[in-house]
Amino acid sequence: MPRKITLGVLAVIAASAVLLAAAVALVFATLRIERIASPAAHAAAAGAELIFGAAALLAAVYIATRIAVRVFAGSAANATPTPSPSDSAK
Repeated sequence: MPRKITLGVLAVIAASAVLLAAAVALVFATLRIERIASPAAHAAAAGAELIFGAAALLAAVYIATRIAVRVFAGSAANATPTPSPSDSAK
């Protein structure tokens, strides 16, 4: 049990670090985009940032979810399944 607690805490720290890194990267990209003088280049860079930002945050959430599933998958596999209402009617 202490191992699961330690791994759970590490999973939260890792997920937070990944999400924070994605957010910081997006802030720095926004600051660089704001310095672009050409309207066409500015629009293209803003669109690319929007796509990259969505992909980066989605990847961060996916990584955080995968870490949590890896940590807690053993406890779910050992759990006794609860019967569904349709099973008790048979």
